[in-house]
Amino acid sequence: MDLCWYTRSGKALSPLGMGHRLSIGESLLNCNACGYLGRDGDAFCYSCGKPLTGQESESPSLTEVAPGTVTWRSGQVAIGILLILVCVLPVTGIAILMGKLAGRFELALAAWESSHLMGFAILIVVWRLGLRPRRLSLASLGLVAPSPSLALTALFAVLVLVGSLSFTWVYANAVEYVGWEMLSPPDIPDGLVFPGLAALATYEALAMWTPVTEEIFFRGFVFAGLTPRLGVPRAIIVSALVFSAFHLSIGVLLPIFVTGMLLAWLYHRTGSLWPGIAAHAGQNALAVSAVIIGG
Repeated sequence: MDLCWYTRSGKALSPLGMGHRLSIGESLLNCNACGYLGRDGDAFCYSCGKPLTGQESESPSLTEVAPGTVTWRSGQVAIGILLILVCVLPVTGIAILMGKLAGRFELALAAWESSHLMGFAILIVVWRLGLRPRRLSLASLGLVAPSPSLALTALFAVLVLVGSLSFTWVYANAVEYVGWEMLSPPDIPDGLVFPGLAALATYEALAMWTPVTEEIFFRGFVFAGLTPRLGVPRAIIVSALVFSAFHLSIGVLLPIFVTGMLLAWLYHRTGSLWPGIAAHAGQNALAVSAVIIGG
């Protein structure tokens, strides 16, 4: 589904893919390679990824910000990353303390609480830095229907999930084979999942809430905000590095980096966060299920 900017007369200017960083009253450039509109000052075309060196559009100023438009800059992205980093330690500390005070299911409760607290922190940061300044809707973060067909979108999501799981399996076996135990992915502790039917709460936190909020931040906010300045390939790499670093474990840095690149590509290819959320949720759900089965 392509989105359009409109002039005051209602004439469509050009279809826009997800992640454009345009705002009211700014000059527009037509990309010489693909014809998409970009903001004067952006280094790369979001649609095709080539340097934006087109001619200035003769269109008048825009009357509104279209859904799917990214108006935040790389500066806001950097501030958002720092704010979330600052939240990690206090949130983890609060979650661990609450788990200990409960006296039972300490690890499962700490994981549930930290997941929700970090998710709320992410939503607040994205709202304050991305959505609130120009009163944008959630569509600007990519929470829209995918542009490819349902069947093709599902295929992409499955390929990303399989690719991520396959790389993680190959990586884990490779570091075990060469004896680099420090780089081995850590085992998921049994106590991470609530017992019995309460395990549904763990699924809700780790396989539903976490994928939604992390995809909103790392792909909808970070990747989309960096793309106009860095171009698609470099924005994919940088956003994946940030995604990997936030998991704070040397044993999963490389697998999560690869997963982050795949998810960013999926967002760019489909124009929607939902396929990435589905793939992310599938991977986390499999991890939780493995703990339950193994226990």
